[in-house]
Amino acid sequence: MKEYNGWPNHETWAMSLYCESAEDVRALREYLEEMPFSLPMPAMELFLSAMAEVKWDYLEQAFSPAESDEDDDASDN
Repeated sequence: MKEYNGWPNHETWAMSLYCESAEDVRALREYLEEMPFSLPMPAMELFLSAMAEVKWDYLEQAFSPAESDEDDDASDN
């Protein structure tokens, strides 16, 4: 696996540009999973290949609040 800009790979980094939260990651993934079927076959093949490289779990975790932040917020109440 070759890192790219501190992310696991280029595809994961590129998707990170469109997310601000873990919910954004889930919504983006759902949207993109429906998209390839409207593409011509050669484009669909390339698209699916790139999608397979995205580290979705890593991406979602990167936008999830850290556990220590949640603990600090809970102790403030």
